[in-house]
Amino acid sequence: MAGVVVLALGLLGGWRWWPFGDDEVVPSCGELAAALPDVVAGSWTLTRTEPKREADRSRVRCDLDFTSADQSYQGRVVLSVIESNDEAFLRSTATTGPCEGEQVPNPSAARYEVARSCSAKINDKVYAGVFLASDKRYAHILADFSNAGSTVEQLVTYANTSAQRITDRAMTLQATD
Repeated sequence: MAGVVVLALGLLGGWRWWPFGDDEVVPSCGELAAALPDVVAGSWTLTRTEPKREADRSRVRCDLDFTSADQSYQGRVVLSVIESNDEAFLRSTATTGPCEGEQVPNPSAARYEVARSCSAKINDKVYAGVFLASDKRYAHILADFSNAGSTVEQLVTYANTSAQRITDRAMTLQATD
């Protein structure tokens, strides 16, 4: 019985300190959704969150629908954020994630340990992906945007700029709960 207690305490301690301990807290999906109109103007609707906030406060995945302020752009965003003391884990996660399409310059890359951006146009949508890692946080976005009235170049620029701004905000936003 004593061995079971020691093992349980060891596992609990391991969870606490590596890599997803209680000290690592990311903003909730609600907090992220509330902050997004400041970086990309429009209407943001949270459609799904994972995991339950009570279960894990060091990582979050948010699915959001988007309509721009002028209602010309529509899209969907899947945003993941992880906070951890394991810098190697964060860098590896940002480095190895699938970045589909063409590589795209990221103007804020110098602020991060890893910064990758890519985009692909498929039919009438542009898919933009951004992977960022700092020494304490990782963020990844996969976004699709469409606008029937824009040129391909306008849509690509809008999608890439929006995805990069959203991910930058996710990297700096602090949790309030």
